[in-house]
Amino acid sequence: MTVAVTPVPGLTSVVTNGGTPVEVIPGAPNGGFITNPISATDQGLGAPENLYVDPVNPAGLVGNGTTFVLYPGASWPIIPGQTSITSVNAASNGHKFSVVWF
Repeated sequence: MTVAVTPVPGLTSVVTNGGTPVEVIPGAPNGGFITNPISATDQGLGAPENLYVDPVNPAGLVGNGTTFVLYPGASWPIIPGQTSITSVNAASNGHKFSVVWF
């Protein structure tokens, strides 16, 4: 039996204040993905900018513990059925990314 799912956008798709994590996926998703666009750059120098993802805790700006790095152009498949909230973070204000969950 196939379970029907409806893709929905994430809770947000921008890190408004650099260095401040934002919640993007509530607990208990059936799956989805987060993508840091290949064109992701910091808002000041135009250098490539990483997106930091954490499926357990508020995302920091260093890839360690449960926080990991999505380099520009990379995606991460959301863990189906995870019970915790997923958050992301970036160093600069206004960092945009894509997120869809179901």
